[in-house]
Amino acid sequence: MSVRIGRAALVAALLATGSAAGSGCATSGDVDRLEARIGGLEKFRDRLEQSMKEDVARLEKLHQMLTEAEETLRKSGANLGLRVERLETDDTKLKGDLEAATVQLRSVEADLNVIKRELADRLGSTAFFLPHDLPKDKDGMWAAGEKAAAAGDVRQTQAIFELYEASFPDDVRAPTALWEIAKAMESHGDTDEAIRYYQKVFDRHHDAPIAPQAVMRIAEIYVIKGDCGRAKSILKFAGDEFKSGPEGAAAKKRLKELGKDCK
Repeated sequence: MSVRIGRAALVAALLATGSAAGSGCATSGDVDRLEARIGGLEKFRDRLEQSMKEDVARLEKLHQMLTEAEETLRKSGANLGLRVERLETDDTKLKGDLEAATVQLRSVEADLNVIKRELADRLGSTAFFLPHDLPKDKDGMWAAGEKAAAAGDVRQTQAIFELYEASFPDDVRAPTALWEIAKAMESHGDTDEAIRYYQKVFDRHHDAPIAPQAVMRIAEIYVIKGDCGRAKSILKFAGDEFKSGPEGAAAKKRLKELGKDCK
């Protein structure tokens, strides 16, 4: 801060300066006005010094607050980083555990399917492949069978449609249920099982509109297998069995076509 100058010394110096500069003399009124001006300047200086002190105090307080905030943010950031790192570690571990569990589940499902197939083959039952939530009503069960067929699940398709045909043997869709099983088997490449189920359509639902188609399909499978002798025998049977309908005529026509190309 500036050094305070004595009012009397300052007045004397100013008067001396005034005397040296001009020939006139300073009056008592001039001295009073000069003292008043000096007093005003000193008060202004005092207010300015007080204001500067307050500003410095505010700046020091603000600096302290900023320092504390910076330290808090630094600690929070470090803690957050640690938490994120722990979360990432836990997430990686959980993903690993989930992948391991998925692999184990698939292995168990594969083993279970093998056991189901073995039991189905030995006991002659497909009930092991029925879904646990299979509807009991006709429409619900049929929809479940169609869904299994669309998904390519041959065993479940077989199980559901076998149960449908056994549960509702007089339903108009009963012969078609066996047909759906035969189709699924055929698409899966199991032509022997497909023939067996097409045969069941004819044996169990002889009067159904789909029965002649099942017999004709058996003949076509034998053609594909290269067994023309059996194919012709079945077509001859179909021609005689359904001679009163269009299927009989179709069987005879097909038999003539095979006479040239299938030997």
